[in-house]
Amino acid sequence: MDGLAIAAAMSEMKQVVKGSVIRSIYQPSPTRFVWRLFSRGTVRLFIAPAEATIQLTKLDFAYPKQPSPFAMLLRKYLRGGRIVEFSQQGLERVVRIMVEKRMAEGLEIVEVIVELVGVQGNLILVKDNVVVGSLRSKARAIPGKKYMPLPKQDKLDPRTVTAALIQEALEKNDSARTLVRTIDGVGKETARIVYAQAKKRSTQPFAQALKQKLDSIVQHISQPLGTYDAENNSAFFFPVDGMESHSSFGRALDRRLEHREEVLQADEGTHEIRAAAKRAIARTKKTIGKLEKWLESAEYADNLQHQADLLMIYHRDVPRKASQITLTDPATTNHEKIPLDPRRSGLENAQALYNQAKRLRRGRKLVSQKLDRLQEEIRLLEEGIDKVENGQSMPDRAVALLPDFEVKKESRSQTACRTYSISGYTVRVGKNAQQNDELLRGARPNDLWLHARDVPGSHVVISRHGQEDIANEVITEAAQLAARHSKSRHEKHVAVSVAQVKHVRKPKGAPAGLVILRQEDTLVVDVSDVEER
Repeated sequence: MDGLAIAAAMSEMKQVVKGSVIRSIYQPSPTRFVWRLFSRGTVRLFIAPAEATIQLTKLDFAYPKQPSPFAMLLRKYLRGGRIVEFSQQGLERVVRIMVEKRMAEGLEIVEVIVELVGVQGNLILVKDNVVVGSLRSKARAIPGKKYMPLPKQDKLDPRTVTAALIQEALEKNDSARTLVRTIDGVGKETARIVYAQAKKRSTQPFAQALKQKLDSIVQHISQPLGTYDAENNSAFFFPVDGMESHSSFGRALDRRLEHREEVLQADEGTHEIRAAAKRAIARTKKTIGKLEKWLESAEYADNLQHQADLLMIYHRDVPRKASQITLTDPATTNHEKIPLDPRRSGLENAQALYNQAKRLRRGRKLVSQKLDRLQEEIRLLEEGIDKVENGQSMPDRAVALLPDFEVKKESRSQTACRTYSISGYTVRVGKNAQQNDELLRGARPNDLWLHARDVPGSHVVISRHGQEDIANEVITEAAQLAARHSKSRHEKHVAVSVAQVKHVRKPKGAPAGLVILRQEDTLVVDVSDVEER
């Protein structure tokens, strides 16, 4: 979210957040926070400084078993307090939340400063302008010292900027990035849309078209309209042609956040197996290097045989207990030094060299075969990584090459799976990779299992409840759920795999959510008009 988007989100949230009571605070991941607020009902305030995001959300996030020290500090100062101020600094990506809490010694006021600046984003707890604690340790936010705000950016105000000033900036560099560098509150995504739409207005000067587009966007800050770009997973608070329209900016932000959660869950299910595959590749390449060096030494076999031949010719001239002898090659008259084992006679040394040359020649064939096999293993592992990254199952042959892979036992989410009733049939939809596994383990062999083909997504299970046949309309609706909860959710037609649970197998050592189908049917469903049940 850029400064303009934060301003629009704040205009939607302010009436709900200001005056609300903080019931709980938890940290579902290291840089994400959820505040449960009571304001004419319970709402969730989602704050992710590193993602430059602050919004109200209807999404549910896993509650960690063990809170972080910083989360506990926030609870100590904020839980039970009332939010009395909720404001943005100009159009900067900084939000100030002032909380009033009644303590034994009277009212206490603390401030939370949310710096929504991306990777370097921070959440800082301040009391009397002194830092109590912060998410990130920064020179500007040292506990016990005065808080130092972010330096102000010398940019043009989009509400008062003129076409002449825009033209002056474009003369230095005519690109969408110019808007980001020169106009306050404008980020990359907003600049991209503004620039592209202004380019279409060929009937007026470009700078004037940019000015008019900026004016129309600024007007929507106080009355946002939700727009979602499925292709780029971006949310806007102003209308954009060809994109999804929503009743509020918050709903569009939730669509974006929902997609991010799906990607995170898919990544969680594949991260460990990718890491294990990369470790196996590195180990195999190291072995290949050693074998290639051995092959280089195996080229010495012919020389060893030649030395053995010379010793056979001159074995009577080899002194007892000699460790070396120089012999003349009768064919070339060259002199050659030959190391000897002093404990052996000339004939015994010759036989030992013959045996060594024989072993090298025989080993060269075996090592060459092993090298070919190891190269094939690397090919399988690299192919398996590609498949996993594209949302497909890693082949059994590749999984078998990961002997050190261990599946994490701890579940990411403790929340229940989604459960629906369709024409009397119970249909369950997993929320993450661990729940997908739990669904499969808890299903009966003849239950139906569904999943969008070749993309990350939820597993869906239809319980037969003893029925021999499941009506086609039930299977179709379940398939639409599988498509709806997959990465292909924004496509019009989605192919869904349908199989009996007994034909769905989880390979040994495979990560959560990864399965192999022994037998399946494919059902193509239209999800363009499907809404969440």
